[in-house]
Amino acid sequence: MERYHGSPGWVRYRRLLASEFGIEVPEAPEEIRLHLRGHDLHIDHWMPEGPERGVLILVHGAGGNGRILAPLAHAASSQGWKVLAPDLPGYGLTRPAETFSWDYAEWPRVVAALADLQVGPVVLLGASVGGLTAVQAAALSPAVRGVIATTLIDMGDPGAFIRAARWPWLAAISLAGFALAPWLLDPLALPLKWLAPMKAMTSSPPLQAYFEEDPGLGRARIPARFFRTLHALKFRRMTLGCPLLLVHPGADTWTPTSLSLEVYDRIEGEKTFLELTNGSHLPLEAPAADQLQSAVQAFLGRVAQAGAGERPCA
Repeated sequence: MERYHGSPGWVRYRRLLASEFGIEVPEAPEEIRLHLRGHDLHIDHWMPEGPERGVLILVHGAGGNGRILAPLAHAASSQGWKVLAPDLPGYGLTRPAETFSWDYAEWPRVVAALADLQVGPVVLLGASVGGLTAVQAAALSPAVRGVIATTLIDMGDPGAFIRAARWPWLAAISLAGFALAPWLLDPLALPLKWLAPMKAMTSSPPLQAYFEEDPGLGRARIPARFFRTLHALKFRRMTLGCPLLLVHPGADTWTPTSLSLEVYDRIEGEKTFLELTNGSHLPLEAPAADQLQSAVQAFLGRVAQAGAGERPCA
């Protein structure tokens, strides 16, 4: 079975987390596979310390995979939460179903299906595009009791789509192609580092190089159809039945806070917004990383305390 453990990319990432930000990931998670909706899903699995209080599912974005969210897992598992970080179809080590057509709409369905399999309260934590994926999945699953997002960006908004691209001119051309000749663009697969500003993930030059050079990240080739279907899902106003926490990095040059607040304002329900001090798109910098961990731990504590009385999101 193909694994992250012991791979050059994981060894390099773990070393850079420690040397650049003093973030120690004390152990590698168990790597499991689950057949779900026809996909052979790769999932990083952290067992809780002590009695299990719930399940935290980490939802990566369109420029990552489940493993890069490892720094978010340890604090939750030490608080008694089982943590799952799937590679969503088309990304990482997941082997997608033969029928998978690179339709983004499959992502929230997979996350919701994974949540439905769990016992006890489930919280979704989405980073980057994973933030809105988590919100959409929560609306599909009665198992979900809360959503945390570092970013809420509506890629169906042409302005936001262009803002999130590495080169605005390429994004503008892509939008025209999506409308006029989708059949021509759909199969075109380009490296992620050509499509997204991977260096904006972090302020650390060595880690920027890692995000651009890793075969599973910046060098992964993603068909244009994925981004066309991502753009096609326009986010409308909605009501979420459970608590939402938006913890946006304060120094995110990829997707500024204003983009997230535009979506945040369209979500009705119990919600809280916190802008982290400093923090790039993946907030590893101090004090943003500590603020994020504290906010996540407090949110999980409230959900666990509420127990069965907490309302489902769906």
